[in-house]
Amino acid sequence: MKAVRNSVTASVLAMLLVNAVNPAAAEEAPEGGPWPRKGTLSPEEVTHPSRISFPPRIHWQHVTGVLGGRRTRLEEKGFSFDLVYTAEGFWNTRGGIRTRNAGAYRGDLSLFFLLDTEAAGLWRNGAFFLHLQHQHGNGITEDYVGDFQVLSNMDADDFQQVSEIWYRHTFLDDRLWIKLGKQEANEDFAAVDYGAEFINSSAGFSPTIPLVTFPDPGWGMVVGVEPVRGFSVNAGIYEGRPDGGRSIGGTLDNLYGPMVMLEPALHYEIAGRSGHLRAGGWWNGDRFDKFDKDNPDPGTVGESYGFYLTWDQTLWRRYPEKEEDEQGIGIFGQYGWAPKDRSEAEHYLGGGLKWTGLVPTREQDILGVGVFHVRFSDEADFEKEAETAIELFYKAHLCGFLSVKPDLQYIVNPGGSANPDALAVGVRAEISF
Repeated sequence: MKAVRNSVTASVLAMLLVNAVNPAAAEEAPEGGPWPRKGTLSPEEVTHPSRISFPPRIHWQHVTGVLGGRRTRLEEKGFSFDLVYTAEGFWNTRGGIRTRNAGAYRGDLSLFFLLDTEAAGLWRNGAFFLHLQHQHGNGITEDYVGDFQVLSNMDADDFQQVSEIWYRHTFLDDRLWIKLGKQEANEDFAAVDYGAEFINSSAGFSPTIPLVTFPDPGWGMVVGVEPVRGFSVNAGIYEGRPDGGRSIGGTLDNLYGPMVMLEPALHYEIAGRSGHLRAGGWWNGDRFDKFDKDNPDPGTVGESYGFYLTWDQTLWRRYPEKEEDEQGIGIFGQYGWAPKDRSEAEHYLGGGLKWTGLVPTREQDILGVGVFHVRFSDEADFEKEAETAIELFYKAHLCGFLSVKPDLQYIVNPGGSANPDALAVGVRAEISF
């Protein structure tokens, strides 16, 4: 069963990176807000923490606020952290495997740490990242829907693990960087920016790729370079058979593979609207099941490979002069291919639209609609030639630290079987402590 990372990881990591560079951004008031900014503390505030001004709780980015100023002081010293709980409930209301008592709950508790080495007084251009993760509960794909693409990117067996622990260093004014450690490959490969908020797994990356990702991040090294403005290349090498549950001990015992990835990217602007076009290739030296409809026991094959394309395009921005304001419309597209004699998914095509700030006065709310289509190998055992998932969601930011995302997914030919089309209804809530 294919499942991908929890998209919360990417958004939290981005927030921690921003806070490490600019601590004031963590709890800063919006323009015209009723409270003073909380960036560098004044000498009086350091001496008398009780005199620090705080915003109304509804605007806090964390349930615990700035912890009496301690969080702000730590961020000024380069140390950022966040504790996030994600709760999700889904129900299969029609079709699929069955609909009776076809609901399930799943939760994720993630603790993130980021250390900016320069702000900590150590050395320039370095960052350490740590992600501790606990997941519990069940999804509805395996028992109730049977879809191949996995309708929730939190669906996995229960686990407790060190999901990521890596060090990143930049050179040449950030035009060259290297990242070493146990990591999430989907942060640097096969991702679409406008697809990160979707819940369906295929919005994260093409199901044709055996990516080193949730729930099994692995050890690896990634190098990124931007030789000229508007063009970059990422190259990575990872464990070919990762097991996130091994955490630290025993992780290096069985280095199958490896998994090698290369992704050149073009970054451009058309009439002031940014776009990103990425073309990637991968090769994995591990053994894979071989598919041959004319051979009942085809055995295995010693490698696999494939390629993919991703595209992000901004269509409209409400305030183009404000770089940090995300209100507007963006679209994304994805394609992936893998050999049909060693991959159940031969072709994948997906795309969608993200609209931030659709409702007036709801500037941070997000509407998303996407379609994800996978064409199965005709050498594998599927009754139908393809599966298509259609997703619609609306993410409401109830306050700075809490969001709720109702989600609706219609799945055609779930799992490539003769089961009727399925309709899954769910809701995901995220709270930052």
